[in-house]
Amino acid sequence: MKKLFSALLVAAFAATMVIAAAGEKLTIAVSIRSMSSEYHMQYVAGAEAFLKTLPPGTAEVQVLPCESNDDKQINDIKALLASRGKNVILFVDPNNAPNITAIAEACEDAGVYWCSAWNTPEGITPFLYEYWVHHQSCDGVKQGYDIAVNLFNSFKTPGKGKILVMQGMLANTANTTRMEGLDQALKEYPGIEVLDSQAGDWDTKKALNIMETWLARYNDIDGVWCASDGMALGIVQALKAKGLEKKVGVTGVDGVMDAIEAVGTGDLVCTIANNGWMQGGYGVAYAYAAYTGKISPATMTPRERMFYTNGFLVNAETLPQYRKDFIESVPVYDYNNLDFPIARPMEVE
Repeated sequence: MKKLFSALLVAAFAATMVIAAAGEKLTIAVSIRSMSSEYHMQYVAGAEAFLKTLPPGTAEVQVLPCESNDDKQINDIKALLASRGKNVILFVDPNNAPNITAIAEACEDAGVYWCSAWNTPEGITPFLYEYWVHHQSCDGVKQGYDIAVNLFNSFKTPGKGKILVMQGMLANTANTTRMEGLDQALKEYPGIEVLDSQAGDWDTKKALNIMETWLARYNDIDGVWCASDGMALGIVQALKAKGLEKKVGVTGVDGVMDAIEAVGTGDLVCTIANNGWMQGGYGVAYAYAAYTGKISPATMTPRERMFYTNGFLVNAETLPQYRKDFIESVPVYDYNNLDFPIARPMEVE
């Protein structure tokens, strides 16, 4: 499994080294938080898979990692647009929701079609712009709820116990929606007590350090609801140092391979695989269809412009099926069927 990720990482990084000859190729840009994020590199792998469906020499993939820096993400996108003009399409996972406005305005000024995932401020939607083709996300509320219910029911006395909450970046839509799902589950399970909640900022080391502090403070912990796999793996590391792995339940979200393995060993109760291959592949497929005139954002339905994609809940019961579909083989998609990734439309007021 790790070999597969390494191969995807090398291939994606090689793609960033390709130099377009004076605008002859279309640049398919993928703006992500970090190339060290396995989930975000699934976006890149999805873009690469879409690229392979185009005639040779038509386009190149360029990766824009911002390393969790909002200004860097916005400035790198602006620099790319300035150097390549309209001969660019873009798929963006904004580092934080407020980045969307600056990115949307830059693409609008440049006349560049683009798609986004996960993060957008309230009231800022593709319907306000000509070149913002679509916004997609996994249903974060459902994710937060599902991992909470799995965690609560894993306790020695199902539905009763004490938990800690490891949030991600507080201004990040994925975090706020997952927290909404947790809050919903807590209302349904009055036997669950929250001891503390901290922001781990999606960072493994920070989550590990917070967990070490928690372990020094609390003696009676049944589980840790954690908003991402990267942080969850840091928590597991801290638990192992105290001999508490498998004794304290931990959740995650993203479906990175180390987390999938941790579900198999029992170190994680569950994770949810977001399927970045599908999100990234169809993100650039939609932008390319607009770029080539196959679709027009102005005539697309609300369902096509803002939608949720399906994730895959991975626990001990569902792990064999996940291994079969996503590890033993890489998912393959028909990018001519743009309706495929739409699980349900987002409700927009």
